[in-house]
Amino acid sequence: MTEKIDKSAIKNILVSRTDKLGDVILTLPLISEIRRIFPDAKISFLVQSFLNHLLHGYEDIDELLFIDKYPTCGERYDLIKAKAFDMVINVFPDYELAALFFTADIKHRIGTGYRWYSFLYNHKVKEHRKFCEKHEAQYNLNLLKSVTDEVKDEFNYKFKYTPFEKEALSVKLRQHSLDISSEYIIIHPGSRSSARDIPLNTLAEFVELFIPEYYNLGIVLTGVKEESGTVGILINSIQKEKRVRIVNLCGILSLKELLILIDNSKLFLSNSTGPIHIAGALGKKIIGFYPNEAPVNDTRWGPLSPDAKILNPKTPGGSMSEITSREIFDNAIFLLKK
Repeated sequence: MTEKIDKSAIKNILVSRTDKLGDVILTLPLISEIRRIFPDAKISFLVQSFLNHLLHGYEDIDELLFIDKYPTCGERYDLIKAKAFDMVINVFPDYELAALFFTADIKHRIGTGYRWYSFLYNHKVKEHRKFCEKHEAQYNLNLLKSVTDEVKDEFNYKFKYTPFEKEALSVKLRQHSLDISSEYIIIHPGSRSSARDIPLNTLAEFVELFIPEYYNLGIVLTGVKEESGTVGILINSIQKEKRVRIVNLCGILSLKELLILIDNSKLFLSNSTGPIHIAGALGKKIIGFYPNEAPVNDTRWGPLSPDAKILNPKTPGGSMSEITSREIFDNAIFLLKK
C-alpha cells in the first residue's frame, strides 16, 4: 500500500545509483518521472565520477554528486547532510549509503524491503529483483510508487549533445579514418566481464556474411582500453576481407563521444553491457546477445529500444555459442531494411 507523502513539502530530492554504466542509464527514466511528479523540486543524482561527462547537463538532473571508493565517514556525512535533502531513493542496495542517509536524517528514505538493513528506510518496496520478472527500469520506477500513486510506467530519456560536440568528435574520428556522416554499424564485442559474451568467431563469421550484402557500410569496433586485445583478435579474424572498412576505436572515446557515435550509426551489436543501454536510450536499431537464464536475461536487462532484436541460446542456461552467425545476419538485414 502506498504511504502518501505531502508533495508540496518535497523540495530537494536525491537519487543514488553508484554502480555500473548500464544500471545508471536504466535509472534515468526514474529521474524523469520524479521531475514530472515534482516539477519544482531540485533533483540531485549520486553516481560515480566516471559518468560526469556523459550526464553533465542532462535535462532532468539539477546537480551531480560523486562518490568513488567511499571517502571517510565524516566526509560522506558532511556531503549529504549539507544538502538538506527531503527525500532520497537508494536505487542500488548499499548498506553504507543506507546508513548514511539515515544518519543524515533525511525525512523520506526509499529502498528495498528485502535487505537486513532495510529498517534504515521508512518507505520500503518488497520486490525480489533476482527473479527477473520485470525490467530493471520498471523495478526502479516501482521504488517511487512507494510514496505516490502518480507514477507512469514510461521509460523516457533526454540525452542531448551540441553541434559543437559532434563536430569535435568528427575531427577526432577523421584521425582514425572514419567520417561520422558516413554509414556504419558498430560491434561492441566485450562486456568487461559484466555478462557472458558471444564467441568472437561467431562475430567474425557474421562479418563474412554481412560484407557482400552491405559492402558500403563501415564496421566500427568499440570497447574500453582493457578490451583492446579482444578487439584485436576480432580484427585479425576478419582482416582477410580487404574490402571492408574496419575502424578500431577501442579505448579512445569518452562516454559522451560514444553516445554521439552510436546515435549516428545504422546498427549496434553488443553483449549485455553498458553501451547497449546507451543505444537503447537513443532508440537505435540493436542486436543484443543475452544468456537464457536469470538473473542476467533480457527480461530484466534488455535495451529499451523498440528496434531491438535479442538473441539467446536455444536452451535455458545454454552456451552463448548456440547463437549462430546466420541468426545475427538475418536479424541485421531485417533491421537495416526497416
